[in-house]
Amino acid sequence: MTDANVLYPRRSWLQVAADAIGGAFGWRVDVDPALPKKCVVVGAPHTSNMDLLAGFLMMLSVPVRLHWLGKDTLFWFPMNYFFKATGGIPVNRRERTNFVAQMIDLFEKADTLRLTIAPMGTRKKTDHWKTGFYHIAVAAKVPLAFGYVDYGRKVVGISLGFTPTGDIEADFERIREFYADIKGKYPEKQSDIRLNPNRR
Repeated sequence: MTDANVLYPRRSWLQVAADAIGGAFGWRVDVDPALPKKCVVVGAPHTSNMDLLAGFLMMLSVPVRLHWLGKDTLFWFPMNYFFKATGGIPVNRRERTNFVAQMIDLFEKADTLRLTIAPMGTRKKTDHWKTGFYHIAVAAKVPLAFGYVDYGRKVVGISLGFTPTGDIEADFERIREFYADIKGKYPEKQSDIRLNPNRR
């Protein structure tokens, strides 16, 4: 499934097992070992629930601790133990909260936090990305990394990105360039990587 044995020579039986499961289906993992201890990992594209399974296999196959956000309604017993063990952070989306401020606070308190956020916010096609992930990275002064599930090449991984400049339009252009050749399970559902055309 991966060159993880080369990148991460000291691996547990669970990591090897997860790698073997993915490999049996023809998938491989490519996570840059130089991933910063603190960063916002962009999760894209997101067109199927299968993306989550591929993501879990990636998280289990390499010794790199990642965190991801999920609806708190998903964290029911006994799955809550599995989700939290794999870095899940429950989020209450039924109430209006200052989500960006909460995530910035997490970064300030953590020694290591690689926070994965899916900017689409849905598996359906939209004409823009949500920008919360970007504003979190800017305010927390952490770099972006590019997480992806590429069904075209059968690769799931994370590549080094860049530290956002604050020029959101220019930075979105760099993000768009990276994901230009990444194919989701359902390419027709991939959201346009651009800012909300109705934003003020």
